[in-house]
Amino acid sequence: MNTGENKKNKNLIFLGNCTKPHGIKGGFSFFLENNDESVLKNGLEITLFPTNPSSSIDKNGENFVIDKISFGNKTICYLKDINDRNVVESMIPFEIHASRDIFPEPKEGEFYVADLIGLKVLEHGTDREIGKVTKFFDNGMQLVLTIRGDQSFDIPMVDNFVPELDIEGGKIWVVIPEVV
Repeated sequence: MNTGENKKNKNLIFLGNCTKPHGIKGGFSFFLENNDESVLKNGLEITLFPTNPSSSIDKNGENFVIDKISFGNKTICYLKDINDRNVVESMIPFEIHASRDIFPEPKEGEFYVADLIGLKVLEHGTDREIGKVTKFFDNGMQLVLTIRGDQSFDIPMVDNFVPELDIEGGKIWVVIPEVV
Protein backbone atom coordinates (compact mmCIF):
# COMPACT_ATOMS: atom_id res chain seq x y z
CA MET A 1 0.00 0.00 0.00
CA ASN A 2 1.26 3.46 -0.82
CA THR A 3 2.04 5.46 2.25
CA GLY A 4 2.99 8.44 0.21
CA GLU A 5 5.66 9.15 2.76
CA ASN A 6 8.95 10.46 1.51
CA LYS A 7 11.10 10.57 4.59
CA LYS A 8 14.36 10.71 2.70
CA ASN A 9 14.42 13.45 0.11
CA LYS A 10 11.87 16.06 -0.96
CA ASN A 11 13.22 15.85 -4.52
CA LEU A 12 12.12 12.21 -4.83
CA ILE A 13 8.61 11.19 -5.83
CA PHE A 14 7.07 7.87 -4.73
CA LEU A 15 6.09 5.75 -7.76
CA GLY A 16 5.20 2.35 -6.31
CA ASN A 17 6.73 -0.72 -4.73
CA CYS A 18 8.05 -4.19 -5.37
CA THR A 19 7.28 -7.28 -3.33
CA LYS A 20 7.83 -10.04 -5.90
CA PRO A 21 10.59 -11.18 -8.22
CA HIS A 22 9.87 -12.03 -11.84
CA GLY A 23 11.38 -15.08 -13.48
CA ILE A 24 14.84 -16.50 -12.80
CA LYS A 25 17.05 -13.95 -14.58
CA GLY A 26 16.86 -11.03 -12.15
CA GLY A 27 13.50 -9.45 -12.97
CA PHE A 28 11.28 -7.49 -10.61
CA SER A 29 7.47 -7.18 -10.62
CA PHE A 30 6.79 -3.49 -10.00
CA PHE A 31 3.43 -2.32 -8.65
CA LEU A 32 3.15 1.29 -9.77
CA GLU A 33 0.71 3.96 -8.63
CA ASN A 34 0.25 5.09 -12.23
CA ASN A 35 1.00 2.41 -14.82
CA ASP A 36 -0.66 4.28 -17.67
CA GLU A 37 1.45 7.43 -17.50
CA SER A 38 4.61 6.11 -15.92
CA VAL A 39 7.80 8.14 -16.26
CA LEU A 40 9.90 5.00 -15.92
CA LYS A 41 11.99 4.10 -18.97
CA ASN A 42 15.18 2.31 -19.95
CA GLY A 43 18.30 4.11 -18.67
CA LEU A 44 16.45 6.04 -15.94
CA GLU A 45 18.01 6.19 -12.47
CA ILE A 46 15.62 5.30 -9.65
CA THR A 47 16.06 5.25 -5.89
CA LEU A 48 14.90 2.24 -3.88
CA PHE A 49 14.11 2.29 -0.16
CA PRO A 50 13.54 -0.91 1.85
CA THR A 51 10.10 -1.40 3.38
CA ASN A 52 11.22 -4.20 5.65
CA PRO A 53 14.46 -4.84 7.57
CA SER A 54 14.84 -8.11 5.62
CA SER A 55 15.66 -6.12 2.46
CA SER A 56 19.36 -5.90 1.59
CA ILE A 57 18.86 -2.32 0.35
CA ASP A 58 20.45 0.34 2.57
CA LYS A 59 17.86 2.01 4.82
CA ASN A 60 18.92 5.40 3.41
CA GLY A 61 18.11 4.21 -0.11
CA GLU A 62 20.19 3.09 -3.05
CA ASN A 63 20.24 4.24 -6.67
CA PHE A 64 19.83 1.83 -9.57
CA VAL A 65 19.49 2.25 -13.33
CA ILE A 66 16.65 0.63 -15.25
CA ASP A 67 18.13 -1.71 -17.85
CA LYS A 68 14.80 -2.82 -19.34
CA ILE A 69 11.18 -2.21 -18.41
CA SER A 70 7.92 -3.41 -19.96
CA PHE A 71 4.36 -2.41 -19.14
CA GLY A 72 1.27 -4.56 -19.50
CA ASN A 73 -0.80 -6.61 -17.08
CA LYS A 74 2.33 -6.48 -14.92
CA THR A 75 5.21 -4.06 -14.99
CA ILE A 76 8.40 -6.09 -15.34
CA CYS A 77 11.69 -4.35 -14.69
CA TYR A 78 15.34 -5.39 -14.96
CA LEU A 79 17.96 -3.26 -13.23
CA LYS A 80 21.48 -2.81 -14.57
CA ASP A 81 23.98 -5.37 -13.18
CA ILE A 82 21.30 -7.46 -11.42
CA ASN A 83 20.73 -10.77 -13.19
CA ASP A 84 20.20 -13.27 -10.39
CA ARG A 85 16.88 -14.15 -8.76
CA ASN A 86 18.62 -14.67 -5.40
CA VAL A 87 19.84 -11.06 -5.46
CA VAL A 88 16.33 -9.87 -6.39
CA GLU A 89 14.81 -11.84 -3.52
CA SER A 90 17.32 -10.36 -1.08
CA MET A 91 16.38 -6.83 -2.16
CA ILE A 92 12.60 -7.04 -1.85
CA PRO A 93 10.42 -5.56 -0.46
CA PHE A 94 11.14 -1.94 -1.42
CA GLU A 95 9.61 1.36 -2.51
CA ILE A 96 10.42 2.91 -5.89
CA HIS A 97 11.18 6.64 -6.12
CA ALA A 98 12.35 8.86 -8.96
CA SER A 99 13.73 12.38 -9.14
CA ARG A 100 11.12 15.09 -9.37
CA ASP A 101 13.21 16.61 -12.19
CA ILE A 102 12.01 13.96 -14.68
CA PHE A 103 8.36 14.96 -14.24
CA PRO A 104 6.80 17.74 -16.32
CA GLU A 105 5.94 20.96 -14.50
CA PRO A 106 2.32 20.86 -13.32
CA LYS A 107 -0.09 23.07 -15.24
CA GLU A 108 -1.69 26.11 -13.63
CA GLY A 109 -3.91 24.98 -10.75
CA GLU A 110 -2.45 21.44 -10.75
CA PHE A 111 0.04 19.85 -8.37
CA TYR A 112 1.68 16.55 -7.59
CA VAL A 113 0.12 14.70 -4.67
CA ALA A 114 3.61 14.32 -3.18
CA ASP A 115 3.57 18.12 -2.72
CA LEU A 116 0.94 17.70 0.01
CA ILE A 117 3.35 15.91 2.35
CA GLY A 118 4.50 18.28 5.07
CA LEU A 119 1.84 20.94 4.46
CA LYS A 120 0.60 22.73 7.59
CA VAL A 121 -3.03 21.75 8.25
CA LEU A 122 -5.44 24.44 9.43
CA GLU A 123 -9.07 24.09 10.49
CA HIS A 124 -11.34 25.62 7.85
CA GLY A 125 -13.16 28.66 9.25
CA THR A 126 -10.92 29.18 12.29
CA ASP A 127 -7.38 28.87 10.85
CA ARG A 128 -6.44 26.94 14.00
CA GLU A 129 -3.33 24.87 13.30
CA ILE A 130 -4.09 21.16 13.63
CA GLY A 131 -0.93 19.46 12.41
CA LYS A 132 0.71 18.40 9.16
CA VAL A 133 -0.06 16.09 6.26
CA THR A 134 2.21 13.09 6.92
CA LYS A 135 1.15 10.67 4.20
CA PHE A 136 -1.54 9.78 1.69
CA PHE A 137 -3.10 6.69 0.19
CA ASP A 138 -5.74 5.79 -2.35
CA ASN A 139 -8.71 3.86 -0.93
CA GLY A 140 -10.01 2.95 -4.39
CA MET A 141 -12.53 5.80 -4.43
CA GLN A 142 -10.41 8.86 -3.69
CA LEU A 143 -7.16 10.08 -2.26
CA VAL A 144 -7.04 10.04 1.56
CA LEU A 145 -4.71 12.29 3.57
CA THR A 146 -3.31 11.37 6.98
CA ILE A 147 -3.11 14.32 9.36
CA ARG A 148 -0.91 14.14 12.47
CA GLY A 149 -0.68 16.75 15.22
CA ASP A 150 -2.96 17.84 18.07
CA GLN A 151 -5.52 15.63 16.41
CA SER A 152 -4.65 12.65 14.22
CA PHE A 153 -7.02 11.41 11.56
CA ASP A 154 -7.44 10.39 7.93
CA ILE A 155 -9.52 12.59 5.68
CA PRO A 156 -10.71 12.10 2.09
CA MET A 157 -9.33 14.68 -0.33
CA VAL A 158 -12.71 15.91 -1.52
CA ASP A 159 -14.08 19.47 -1.55
CA ASN A 160 -16.38 18.86 1.45
CA PHE A 161 -13.40 18.02 3.67
CA VAL A 162 -10.56 19.89 1.94
CA PRO A 163 -12.09 23.14 0.68
CA GLU A 164 -8.85 25.07 0.25
CA LEU A 165 -5.15 24.51 -0.25
CA ASP A 166 -2.15 26.70 -0.89
CA ILE A 167 0.78 24.58 -2.06
CA GLU A 168 3.15 27.56 -2.45
CA GLY A 169 2.18 28.87 0.99
CA GLY A 170 2.55 25.41 2.53
CA LYS A 171 -0.99 25.27 3.95
CA ILE A 172 -4.10 23.19 3.59
CA TRP A 173 -7.48 23.85 5.21
CA VAL A 174 -9.69 20.97 6.29
CA VAL A 175 -13.13 20.48 7.76
CA ILE A 176 -12.59 18.21 10.74
CA PRO A 177 -14.97 15.27 10.60
CA GLU A 178 -17.37 14.98 13.51
CA VAL A 179 -17.02 11.80 15.51
CA VAL A 180 -20.43 10.38 16.37
